Amino acid sequence: MKLARFLGLAVILTGVFFAVFAAEGTEDEIRYVEVKKPFQNVYVRLDPKSEIIRQVKKGEYLELLSKGELWYKVKVDGKDGFLESKAGRVVNKKGAPVITLLLYIVLLLGCAGGVVLYIKKQQISPSSAAGNFDDVDLDDDELD
Repeated sequence: MKLARFLGLAVILTGVFFAVFAAEGTEDEIRYVEVKKPFQNVYVRLDPKSEIIRQVKKGEYLELLSKGELWYKVKVDGKDGFLESKAGRVVNKKGAPVITLLLYIVLLLGCAGGVVLYIKKQQISPSSAAGNFDDVDLDDDELD
């Protein structure tokens, strides 16, 4: 009975996990630019000769305001600025994919382990399934 509760809880947690972490966002959600190249400049204007707001590092996430062919308009340190599009990529969420994947794998392994344990507990041994008739002595006369 405890195993059935565990499996039920695992199924519910899987549903909650997909609803909270793995669901795709809507268009109204804030999008980000993940910086893919080390030490990139964010400029005040759409010109690499303009003043630099800040230098960003690989792995940082900047709020995306708009997107062009060669530039992203981003928010950094409370200011609007421009980052070259080759320096990053647009993502829907801020750094969640790796954590989400790890949580999913742990949950999946837990469910699989529970199912395997349940199956092993429910298996019937071959001797009890076939019946143990070694002790029974049947005469041919009794069979008629």
